[in-house]
Amino acid sequence: MNQACTGAHPAAVEHLGRARAAERSGRTGEARHEYEAAVAVLAGSDDVRTLVDALRAKGNLHLHCGETEVAERLYSQSLAVAEVVDYAIGTSKALNCIAAIAQRRGSLDEAERRYREAAIAAERARDTRLCGMIQQNLGIVASVRGDREAAFEAYRRSLRAFEATGDEEAASWVWNNIGRLHGELGEWDDAERAFGEAENLAAGRGDTLVSSVVERNRGESFLARGRLADATTACERALDLAELRGDGLRRAEALKLRARIERERGDHHAAIATLSEACELAKHAEDEVLGAELLCELGELWRKLGDRGVAGAVWSEALAAFTRVGARRAADDTSARIASP
Repeated sequence: MNQACTGAHPAAVEHLGRARAAERSGRTGEARHEYEAAVAVLAGSDDVRTLVDALRAKGNLHLHCGETEVAERLYSQSLAVAEVVDYAIGTSKALNCIAAIAQRRGSLDEAERRYREAAIAAERARDTRLCGMIQQNLGIVASVRGDREAAFEAYRRSLRAFEATGDEEAASWVWNNIGRLHGELGEWDDAERAFGEAENLAAGRGDTLVSSVVERNRGESFLARGRLADATTACERALDLAELRGDGLRRAEALKLRARIERERGDHHAAIATLSEACELAKHAEDEVLGAELLCELGELWRKLGDRGVAGAVWSEALAAFTRVGARRAADDTSARIASP
């Protein structure tokens, strides 16, 4: 059935506007309240398309805060309603979000399948920005699998789409991902330029989520170059922003960086405690790839403490997770750790 709404519900639009503003500035509790109010208003109205979008937006907030199960339920509700009214853009966006859940849980084949379904719906709707979002996500999947060439190409397609539509928020995420990829290749100047582009776009909008992610990634780049003081500053900034947002997942990612800094300084027991907290947060968020990465860090700490047996056992657990999710490059690196003397 193809049901067009008679017009956006004014009260719902106001609630959604306030929710998005609160979310951008890190007022997560206020954002939750406003999203709930919008959904409640829309549940009894004829504005079905805005309901689809509100359910998805509320799911995004929960996903960013590490509440994966709640987010998945909201995305599934959004998809079901969108399909009933033949709302192609809503269908594509919901599929894109469901794919992100599969990706977080490490089901890369399922994530790619869902992203490609989302791409078909986006192309049917002729939505350039949405096509760009999906290309970005396909780039992330390619990066996790170790296919950097495919990742760069997907990011370039994505960035072109966002620049064509003037979407600075989405472009900031792509620049962040490009910076990470350059960093993995040791291309530090290119990485810093990309992070700078991302941070400038985020700061101009007061976007605490993007800023927290960029700071953590910049900290990783500093650490790789041995600049511990700069890495520490970036890490603490990322942790502060995650705390401001009540974002458990971003906190776990920043704690991973803090543990690596502590390890480099020789404070191995502090690093173990830091990783223990991060592992709990990653488990709550159902982020299997991050959980495996944290196990790799934990294994390295046990190796440095002289317990090769515990280190090997932890690495084997990480290897099983990487293999299960299809993260081939990470699996190969972990196998090399296990085989090393």
